[in-house]
Amino acid sequence: MPVFWLGALANHYLGFELGLFPAGGYAEIDEDGLAQWLWHLVLPLCVLAILFIGVYSRVVRSRALDALHDDYVRTARAKGLSEHAVLRRHVLPTTLIPVVTLFGLDFGAVLGGGAVLTESVFDLQGIGQYFAESIGRLDVPAVLAVTMLGTFVIVAVNAVVDIVCAALDPRIRLS
Repeated sequence: MPVFWLGALANHYLGFELGLFPAGGYAEIDEDGLAQWLWHLVLPLCVLAILFIGVYSRVVRSRALDALHDDYVRTARAKGLSEHAVLRRHVLPTTLIPVVTLFGLDFGAVLGGGAVLTESVFDLQGIGQYFAESIGRLDVPAVLAVTMLGTFVIVAVNAVVDIVCAALDPRIRLS
């Protein structure tokens, strides 16, 4: 389901009809406004997260099932480690490697398309909406600046992903 469609449905039914969440707009962060700011972001963040829940859960499940049958897990069980210790020390790190890698790839998609559409649907005054308005006004310097900023952030996130993957699996070396 596209983010703009899911966002429009969630905003209409959960914001306007039921009044459970703010129906768009943005709250400033000030002394008393941190909770209100977070409350305004719950629905947009949930809409963005719903898009990836299925993929991430399938990757985690399949990788965890594969890791449970690997030799090093059988060896850890044979050494007498508890099931909790086996899962935490051996299965979880290998399960998280594809998840972290997938997050690095999906971050670019969220930043490039999902955030722009989500900010437009929920009327959040952020970089995504500024980017969309700049495209509409044919403001080339603003579009280039936001594109370069997004590119820098994506490269930085992917560098962090590589470092986290190296920390999770000692066989991965940073060189």
